[in-house]
Amino acid sequence: MMENHAPFVADIRIYPIKSLDPVVMDRVEVGKHSFRNDRTFALKTADGKYINGKRTGRVNQLAATYDLANNKVFLSERNHVEKTEFELASHNPALVEFLCDFFGMRLTLVSSNQGDLLDAPISSSITLVSTESFRSILLAFPHLSLDDLRLRFRPNIEIDGVPSFWEDHLFGIPGLGRKFTIGDVAMTGISPRARCNVPPRHPFTGKPASGFMKQIIKSRAELLPKTSDLAAYGHFYHLCVNTFIGLAEEGKIIQVGDELKSLDSVQLSALGISIE
Repeated sequence: MMENHAPFVADIRIYPIKSLDPVVMDRVEVGKHSFRNDRTFALKTADGKYINGKRTGRVNQLAATYDLANNKVFLSERNHVEKTEFELASHNPALVEFLCDFFGMRLTLVSSNQGDLLDAPISSSITLVSTESFRSILLAFPHLSLDDLRLRFRPNIEIDGVPSFWEDHLFGIPGLGRKFTIGDVAMTGISPRARCNVPPRHPFTGKPASGFMKQIIKSRAELLPKTSDLAAYGHFYHLCVNTFIGLAEEGKIIQVGDELKSLDSVQLSALGISIE
């Protein structure tokens, strides 16, 4: 862990196409309740459901890189050197045809810059985790790496300079949030992120890791901070913090090195947020 006098941003990632590969950023602009270019595109099938890692392992086998400044995406089968370049646009028929062929089904590419393609639109825009939380998990999985865990859990922000699961204090009991700032961006931690069956799978092959879920639960229980309210959420298979960003923050910048400063608690109902 880097030496620092306060929690600070160590890693920033956005995911331009929902469920596909990330872009690692030094700085990111806040959009509407989310980061600019984060989950602005998503793949949907005829039944209106998303294509994601829960639905098909082909997601893990599709490699995606981006040139966002020029609105380009480069796609290929995982580990293939040669990639195909496309304009990143929902109305691009060549891109849609490539994706249909890759997944072996008819689908559409939808887009929105309103933050409504996220798993929990508006109320849970950005996910945050600490580097030491990842490192504590690696003790049980020495064959994995920090980057492997980043790809499995897909956080937007990683905080260093703090102990394992320190981020638990950024949320309260259900219905109670905790305000904080990163740089000059005001945010509210609203709840821990419950995990699904995707993180146990290898991010490039989709092959599940034996005992992965049980070990996450064990690590969370053993290293639970005394001030954590995680037990109020029913189980320990949680990692990362769901956060809310208000519209007043749009256009502001978060960058690597920015400090996180904790503020006061707040009733989520006062923010118009309802957590089920």
